Amino acid sequence: MAKLNGVKTLDMVNGEITKVAYGGAEYVKTEGLPKMGDLVLAQKCGYDITYGAFYKITEDADHEEDVRFLDDVDEGRVRDVDDYVLFRKVSASTGPSLEERVSSAEGEIETLKSDVAALKGEAEYKRIDADEAKVGDFVKFDDPPRFLSDEEYYEIVRIDSYGDPIVIDDDRDEYDASNRHFEVYRKGSAASVEAEPKPERLKVGDYAKVVDLGENRIRFGGSVGDIVKVADVRKTQIRTVELDGGYYNGNPWAEPSQLVRATDEEVAEAKDEAARAKFKKGDKVRLLSGGGKQPFMRIHGR
Repeated sequence: MAKLNGVKTLDMVNGEITKVAYGGAEYVKTEGLPKMGDLVLAQKCGYDITYGAFYKITEDADHEEDVRFLDDVDEGRVRDVDDYVLFRKVSASTGPSLEERVSSAEGEIETLKSDVAALKGEAEYKRIDADEAKVGDFVKFDDPPRFLSDEEYYEIVRIDSYGDPIVIDDDRDEYDASNRHFEVYRKGSAASVEAEPKPERLKVGDYAKVVDLGENRIRFGGSVGDIVKVADVRKTQIRTVELDGGYYNGNPWAEPSQLVRATDEEVAEAKDEAARAKFKKGDKVRLLSGGGKQPFMRIHGR
């Protein structure tokens, strides 16, 4: 038996799993040496061992370096007890009842639904701000290196001292997400994610209002409240220009979350202010309408 499928978390304390259900029985976190039939949660990865997966103990342990189970390719493994969290069955009946079997089957069906939904890319992951990332959330990379897969969700296993998410890459090594551009997602039910309002995507030619300067990621130029024009839309960034097409002050690139679509009133007011800002008291202007060559007039006030 390799890593176990259908293990359902029943209880957690401070982010740590303390009780699970598997095969119609409940298991609680415990201390000591593993016994045959116990479950262990892998806290370190290795060859053919998956971080965060559950395995079933195949023999009683005689000492702390005697954790025996079958790995992901059904080969026997002997590892150190410190690499695992131990869970022991609390309902040791001779066989699961009909109710327990039904409950277990329902749990496995839900797990399969979740896996299928993830494979199909259905709305099970809600994007959140990177500053809100915590262990158990997921990271998706833009243009990842060879040991990470594009459009794959990688679970955050810890947050380092700099606040950067650490994930396990495809080579089963720890990877510091700060080295690449990434997005953070939190997993939830498809129904709850679908129920949340989706922001309207900006396109080239739209007018947008700056709502966030992005202190921690892209430091956007200008000020909050500025009205800008969208000049280029890429996968994770938007380039902006001034209302008249001129270069925007500072860095013109922003993340989509830093901009919202501007209302017609906001655009009209911004254009009016921009027009008035071009002229000052004492400037000479010539009217272009009315026919014929018009004389210059001096502006006496705004």
